[in-house]
Amino acid sequence: MRAWLMAVVWLCAGCAAAGDPERQGDQAYGQARYAEALKRYRGALAGNPDPRVWAKAGAAALHSGELREAAESYLKLAGDDPTRVLEAAEGLEAVVLTAERQRNAEVLGEALAGLQAIAPGRPTGRYAVLLAQQAGTGSAELVALLPGAIAAATDANTVDSLLASYGRALEQTAGCGQAILLYRSVLRRAEDARARLGAHSGVADCSLALGERARGAGNDEEAALWFAEAARMDSTSATGRLALLGYGDARLRQGDPIAAALAFQALVAAAEPDSIAAAAAARLQSLDLSSSAGDSSSSDFR
Repeated sequence: MRAWLMAVVWLCAGCAAAGDPERQGDQAYGQARYAEALKRYRGALAGNPDPRVWAKAGAAALHSGELREAAESYLKLAGDDPTRVLEAAEGLEAVVLTAERQRNAEVLGEALAGLQAIAPGRPTGRYAVLLAQQAGTGSAELVALLPGAIAAATDANTVDSLLASYGRALEQTAGCGQAILLYRSVLRRAEDARARLGAHSGVADCSLALGERARGAGNDEEAALWFAEAARMDSTSATGRLALLGYGDARLRQGDPIAAALAFQALVAAAEPDSIAAAAAARLQSLDLSSSAGDSSSSDFR
């Protein structure tokens, strides 16, 4: 009699599970059939997006290697049930660790951003350093991650490298007004030649951009200062030579044709003929100072 009752119980349980995707998922998960479990949990969520099932789907997706889906499930869990934010944060951190091992920068960034969103007090600096140093991380992600990465970095060279990366990310998102401050900081701090070279380029590019913006606003005095800074970084590069041309134009509009001629003559003398040199030569000719501006070696931008 007892054996018959037990058989009926198991039969009923099996019938219930057969029509219950969540219970089917639980059975598959308990047998380490994670991909099947995830499939069943998806079905359960389609009919009833319960936080309990989001947690199960996140775990099954993580074990199945579906890292992006795991991260999304844990974010849904945190959003639907604020009392389980800690559980969701632990799940997202597991996604971050797995993405780090797999060198999956895209998912690492997404999961890390989600972790910071739901648990801003949770330490994530170490992961941010790793992500910032991987190729393929977007500029907007870097702007969000790099302050924490810089704070977590333990040696000066890494800090300098991250500061330069932060500058580039800001240049591409918020603009040069903030970025140039970071590039200048790297120039003051860094001993590594590669870091200094990148910062030099950053200062030159941003100074040129800020000079062009000031020129467009009709502020020739400010434009001349920015162009001069860009040219001082390296007057032989394309950026520096464009800045030197802009500097000459700004000084000319300020009523200083001699300073303008010196800048134009430096451009003509320092490079193979190209469009920038041709523009400088045309300006010299229009000034009729090509023979009296002095030798280009007297320019401050060599």
